[in-house]
Amino acid sequence: MNQEAIITRVECPACGHRLMDKKDGAVGKVQVKCQKSKHVWEVDLGTDEFKLISGRPIPRRQGVRKLEG
Repeated sequence: MNQEAIITRVECPACGHRLMDKKDGAVGKVQVKCQKSKHVWEVDLGTDEFKLISGRPIPRRQGVRKLEG
């Protein structure tokens, strides 16, 4: 059977630029740099928590949006 994967778009909390996409069930921590605002974030994929590693935070957005597909 072919099930459609649930993909979550992870966005920068400071500017809303796309950081990465993740599949449902992904766990662990990753560090990713936003190409637009140049902030470096540590993202816990299991809980969708963001921790600022470097840069000045300007919180404007949620950071996570679910996509079907």
